[in-house]
Amino acid sequence: MSRRGINSRLRIQFLALLMLIGMATLGLRLWWIQVAHGAEWTAQLRGSSQATVRIPSVRGEIKDRNGLTLVQNRASYEVDFYLPEMVKGYRERFGSPPLTEYRAIINGMPKDQKEPDIIKIVNGGIVPRLNDLDLARDYNAGKLQRHYRNDTEVPFSYIKDIDFPTMAKFSEHDVGLPGVDIAIKPVRSYVYGALAAHLLGYVGAPDDINKEEARKFTFYQGDVEGKSNIEKSMDEYLRGNPGVRYLRRNAKGTIDGVLREDPPKQGANVFLTLDARIQAIAEEALRAVGRGGAVVVDPNNGNVLAMVSVPSFDPNTFIPSIKAKDWKALQKDAGDPLVNRAV
Repeated sequence: MSRRGINSRLRIQFLALLMLIGMATLGLRLWWIQVAHGAEWTAQLRGSSQATVRIPSVRGEIKDRNGLTLVQNRASYEVDFYLPEMVKGYRERFGSPPLTEYRAIINGMPKDQKEPDIIKIVNGGIVPRLNDLDLARDYNAGKLQRHYRNDTEVPFSYIKDIDFPTMAKFSEHDVGLPGVDIAIKPVRSYVYGALAAHLLGYVGAPDDINKEEARKFTFYQGDVEGKSNIEKSMDEYLRGNPGVRYLRRNAKGTIDGVLREDPPKQGANVFLTLDARIQAIAEEALRAVGRGGAVVVDPNNGNVLAMVSVPSFDPNTFIPSIKAKDWKALQKDAGDPLVNRAV
């Protein structure tokens, strides 16, 4: 065989060897993906096809010695903005979102950063549709931007405690906006207003969210916590267990429906030695004086039947959060209604 024929045959064999090596490498890669790590990739794929929302727990009720309910829960309807979903929806409809620059401290050094301009996205892609339906409301643009920058896992409350006609409008019309949702949340209701306010206390948003728990959910809706008196001292018993809502994502990654929901569980009810009837009589008597405090005790066992401080305040003004003007009015009130004169 000539030298030329031998060289040609060697080249063919070399090319065949390269093809075999390539096919073997590809086969090993497929085995690594489908067999060795198949379960891991499947779990990630399933995880990317849904989003989870933490549903706040429902607090237990507070009752007097006779079982009369003093503090309960009522359903509150809110319009929430899921800001990351809005950015995704804007990108899907209009392309790259507008950007804004800001300065952040990274590793102790100030650095210029860029992020989607959530204010322009909301004003350009969300508010016009809400205006068409007469559902748009004023909002704090600076608060919205800070929320997007620091608390993206928590929905931004656009309208809190909306009235029934507004809720009906949202339900009647297909708003058709990514990231806009009506949330039903339990809020505290102090049935008899200012009755025993200094004893019962009030609730409010926690000072900080549990970042470790928040990372378990796509969107995090936190619980309220007791801020004073019975609401605070019995918080661990009153607080219930949160629920989870599983949302379906479409192929483009935006949310388009609810898969299922695990409802929250209500906390324990707390029964007091207080007698609401005696409490009301004692408060009425002290109001005739103007200001003062009194405690009514059962001489047989030392149980507190009434604990009165006048003037008082209505804890419902703290629900869902107290307005700045109401807080200033309470602080400037010459009668000091926030002071508990019974202790």
